[in-house]
Amino acid sequence: MDHAKANETQKPGETERIIAEELERLLESPMFVRSPVLTRLLQFLVEHRLRGGRSSPKAYAIATEALGRSEDFDPAVDSYPRVMVGRLRTLLDRYYADTPWIHRLRVPQGSYEVVVQHRVAPPSRSADSAGDDSDVKTAVTADGTGAPRTPGAASRPSTDAPRYGRWVVALVLLALAIFTLWSLRSGPDQLFVSSPKPMPLLEVSAPVAGNTAPSRALVRALDGKLRDGLRRFELVDLLSAKAPGDAAPRAADYRLDTSLVRDLEGNADVTLVLNRVADQRTIWSQQIRVADPDTPQFVSIEPLVAQIAGDYGIIVRDQVQRQPDNFAAGYPCLAQFNRLRQMRNPSGAKQVDTCLRATLTRDERDPVVLAALSLLRFGDWQPQRATPAGRAAFAEARALALQAYEASPNSAAGLFAMARANYYVGDCSGGNTMGDAARRLNPFDPDMAGFLGLFKITCGQAEEGEALLRRSLALDDSYPGVPAVTLAFILSQRGEQAEALTVLDQMPSPSNMEPQYMMVRAIVMARQGDVAAGRAQWQRLLAYTRQPANAAPEAVLGRFMISPVVIQRGSAALRDSGVVPAKAAP
Repeated sequence: MDHAKANETQKPGETERIIAEELERLLESPMFVRSPVLTRLLQFLVEHRLRGGRSSPKAYAIATEALGRSEDFDPAVDSYPRVMVGRLRTLLDRYYADTPWIHRLRVPQGSYEVVVQHRVAPPSRSADSAGDDSDVKTAVTADGTGAPRTPGAASRPSTDAPRYGRWVVALVLLALAIFTLWSLRSGPDQLFVSSPKPMPLLEVSAPVAGNTAPSRALVRALDGKLRDGLRRFELVDLLSAKAPGDAAPRAADYRLDTSLVRDLEGNADVTLVLNRVADQRTIWSQQIRVADPDTPQFVSIEPLVAQIAGDYGIIVRDQVQRQPDNFAAGYPCLAQFNRLRQMRNPSGAKQVDTCLRATLTRDERDPVVLAALSLLRFGDWQPQRATPAGRAAFAEARALALQAYEASPNSAAGLFAMARANYYVGDCSGGNTMGDAARRLNPFDPDMAGFLGLFKITCGQAEEGEALLRRSLALDDSYPGVPAVTLAFILSQRGEQAEALTVLDQMPSPSNMEPQYMMVRAIVMARQGDVAAGRAQWQRLLAYTRQPANAAPEAVLGRFMISPVVIQRGSAALRDSGVVPAKAAP
C-alpha cells in the first residue's frame, strides 16, 4: 500500500509551490548565507524534486553535481555525501527551531529526498494559547504531504481580544516586573529567580498506526522503547511516570509526538517531533526508517532518545537558550552545569558552584546534584594539583562522590560519581565495577559511555574503551567533546591519521574550540607531514591556556586534563610528532 498516496491532501502542484517558496526563504537566511556548500546541496536536492524526481538522487550525483567531487568519485568508499546531507538536516532543524512555521522542508533520515512536513496551525504567541495543552501533531509522508492529527483543531475558537485588552496585558506585565524585582534576593539560594525550577515535564504522545494487530503490537513496542529510554535520564520527568494516586501533575513543558507507518515489507517509518508546549513550536524532529529485523527492539531509535534527554540534549539546550543567565537553584543550575562542561571558564564555574550548593540546601541527598558538584570540584583540582587549594578541591570532590553514591546506590548518577572518583585515585577495578553498573542502568547515555571509554583506555583496556567511545558518538555526535578527541587520539597513535582527521573535522562548534581538540589536531597535522601547521595549532593552544611559548607540554596539558596518565601520553605524542621539541638528554 502506498501510504503517501493514502494521506495525500494537497492540490496538484501545491507541494512543489511550498518547496520553492521555502527554498527562497532559506537561501535568504543568515544561516545558509554563511554555509555556501550546504546552500548548493539544498538547491540541488530541491531542483531534483521540482524537476519531477520521484526518488532520492544518488550519492554519486550529489557528490559530483552538488559537492564538486571529480567524476572518479566512488560512493562505496567515500561517505562525503552522507555526511554533508546529515549536516544539512542539522542546519534545517536549527533554522526551523527559531522560525515559526506551518510547513517546513525536511530530508528524512536514510534518504536524500526533500519532503514537506506540515503543522496543523502556526505557532501561537497569544496569552490564551500559551498554556494550551491540546495536541498539535504532525506527520510526514513520502511525497511531502502531511496528515493533521489534532481532534477538533479546525473548530478551535478565535482568541482575538479587544484592543483595550492590550492595556490590561501591559498592566499585568508591569505588575509582574515589579513583583520580580521585589522578590530578587542576594545570597546563595536566590541568584536569579525566587524559587527553584523543577525538571522539565515531558509528555509522550501515542503513535499513530494502521488498525491491524501487527501494527498495534509494533506501536506498543515503540512506545515502550521510547518511555523506557527517556526514563533512564535524570534531567527530564515523564508525565506518564506519575502514579495514579499522585496529586494532579502540572502541565507538560514539552510534548514528543510520535508517528509510525509500516509498509508491506515490514519496514516502519518512525517520525519524532519534539514540541515546546508554551508556544507550540517544534524545536527538534527526526525521521528514521526501521528495517524489519530491528523491530520490535527499535535499537536504531536509541540515538534519538539520547539526543532528546541527554546531559546536553535538546531539552537542556532549549532551557539554557531561553534563560541563558538563570543560575537559580534547582533544574536551571544543572542545565548551566552541563553547558559549562562544553566550555569551562572561571566565572561560569563559580556561578555554577554557588547554585549547585544552593540546590543542595534544599535537598542534601540529591545524587544528580552531588555528582555534578563532585565533577566540578575535580575540575577545580586539575590546574592546581600541587597546591593546598588543589588538594582541598580533590578531597571534597571525592567526599561528594561518596555522598552521591550513599544517597542513591542504585542510581546511575550515584554509581557513576563513585566510579569517576575511583578512576581518579587509580582504582581501575573499583571504577570499572561501578561504571559498568551505571551503564547497565542507563545504556543510552552518551556522556557516560564517553567518559567510561576514556577511563578504560587509561586503565589499559584499549579495545573496550574504544568501543565505548564509538558508542558515545553513535548515540549523540552533536556535542561530542571528550569522546571524539579521545577516539581521534587513539586512531592517530595507531597511524590512522586520515580517519582521525575525519573525526575531528566532524566536530561542531563549540567543541572544536576546546583545548583537547587543539592538542589532538596539532598531533594529527604533524603526523600527516604538515609539522608547521601542527606547531601553529600548538601556539594557539598556548595562547588559549595563557602559557609561555617554551612551556613544557606537561604543564600545558595539566591546565585542562585530569588524569596524569593521559597527560603523560599526550605529552609524549606531542614530542614524537615534532609539535614540540624532544626532551634534552640528561
